[in-house]
Amino acid sequence: MTDKNFEFEKFINEILDLSGEIALNNFRKIRDLTLKGDFSPVTKADGDIEHFIRGKILEKYPSHKIIGEELDDFEGSENITWYIDPIDGTRSFVAGKHDFGTLIALVIDNELIGGVIDCPALGERWTSFSSNETKVNQKITKCKAVDNLKDAVMATTSSHEFGMKKWRAYQSLEQSVKVTTTGSDCYNYGLLASGYIDIVAERLTAPHDYLPLIKVVEGAGGIMTDWEGKKLDFNQSNVYVLASGSKEIHEMALKKLEII
Repeated sequence: MTDKNFEFEKFINEILDLSGEIALNNFRKIRDLTLKGDFSPVTKADGDIEHFIRGKILEKYPSHKIIGEELDDFEGSENITWYIDPIDGTRSFVAGKHDFGTLIALVIDNELIGGVIDCPALGERWTSFSSNETKVNQKITKCKAVDNLKDAVMATTSSHEFGMKKWRAYQSLEQSVKVTTTGSDCYNYGLLASGYIDIVAERLTAPHDYLPLIKVVEGAGGIMTDWEGKKLDFNQSNVYVLASGSKEIHEMALKKLEII
């Protein structure tokens, strides 16, 4: 890890210690939510957290770009971009479930160099700011995928958002694994990075949803692509993603997702 990456990681950890307090101060106290144009839910806490994180970034790095879920893009002068999802799993947050999280990614000169999954209600935070290292609560963690699909634990937030064609492909994969768990949003990817889950398959909406996850998963030795095995870029929307604990189990899963 370079000195600059270490600086970014330290900075983000300090921010998330404080933004996590905002989330927890609102947790199980908010029942009001509104629906955005895509019918995804949002609460006042989403906006408050993103405002706070943006303010801290611009205070320290006023020339950096910012792309977030709830607020307009900030066009800084440097080719350094922060991606923010203030509450990933708003449905869980509103329902009083603990597995919501804050996602942050850092891209410099079109290279993904940092990613964070912070789950304040669970006291777990995954960070990755080097090419081959992911830490959970400051301790290095690694994926530990099984050798065969029949032994795999798979997660998806919800298969209800799949179209019929994608749903059939997903069913082919689900019927091949040992057990599937639903819900949990970004938390699934942290659990994959820590070796508890072997595969995650689902649809994600925008770069702020998937870029932090890619960095955390790949830093722990895993792999994350779309359902055709293609690398995810920085500006896709409504993308079907597959994350796996190893290249071998990933290839097996991709074959099951092939639509004949």
